[in-house]
Amino acid sequence: NRMLDGGFRRGEEVIIAALQHNYKTGFTLSLFKHLALYNTPQLIDTTKKPLLLRISFEDDISLNFQFLYQSLKENETGEAVDVTKVSKKAMAKYVQEKLQANGYHIKLMRVDPTQWTYKDICNKLLELESEGYEIHVCMLDYLCMVPTTGCTQGAMGADYRDLFRRMRNFCNPRKITLITPHQLSSDAKRLIRDGRTDFVREINGKGYYAGSTQIDQEVDLEMYIHIERVNGKSFLTVQRGKHRKIAQTPIEHQYCVLPFEDVGGIRDDLGKADTTRKKIGGGPIGSGQETPFWDYL
Repeated sequence: NRMLDGGFRRGEEVIIAALQHNYKTGFTLSLFKHLALYNTPQLIDTTKKPLLLRISFEDDISLNFQFLYQSLKENETGEAVDVTKVSKKAMAKYVQEKLQANGYHIKLMRVDPTQWTYKDICNKLLELESEGYEIHVCMLDYLCMVPTTGCTQGAMGADYRDLFRRMRNFCNPRKITLITPHQLSSDAKRLIRDGRTDFVREINGKGYYAGSTQIDQEVDLEMYIHIERVNGKSFLTVQRGKHRKIAQTPIEHQYCVLPFEDVGGIRDDLGKADTTRKKIGGGPIGSGQETPFWDYL
């Protein structure tokens, strides 16, 4: 909320960028959970039904429900959950009840990306609108897995850039916030091999996207994430890049560190004690222990 001056805006196109196996799906699923759990729908057309939509082009829906169930349960009870002892149907029922409690409708879909193009995504959104839904968020895991059929072809990366442009041009007038994770390029991976530190800060604004270095010119908001491991603990570093809005967010709020816990993963802290760190290994903001001890050595 600090990083985005209150949260996502209706109609924004948001890209969550990271290397492979760095929590992109987990991060976006957590955002999906937060959007439903901590917001009350504000409708433009009060005759419509507010909808949060997630379309997966990769993971099976049962895996998505498993993640959401475990995250919801562990944050609620503070106790570890053994998902092998809960049926898929029970997990899905629990997640739907929790995430629809504030008035949102939620839909999770799994689609074979080879069978769709951007036109099929747009047609699905139109179909849902015709069924009486006002779509507040469309989360695509991952947009870049959809073939660029019908997009402008040209220099390397032109088709991917055009794919993002076409999706933004469709969603923005409808006030649909489009959120999608995206892989970083092999050049970004090389920085890791070279031992570069402060990875998300290092890549900020430099176009390290797989497929096209110019995707950032089309989106409204960039967020970079990367897992860092120190002294046996894991932390998610988050750097906000470009954000197309009027007021500039203070620099100190454009980067943060979120600790992974043994139970609850990255725990929800809205309305609770702030868990955000300024530095990897440091204490929570406001604790007086923000700087890790090794910075003094």
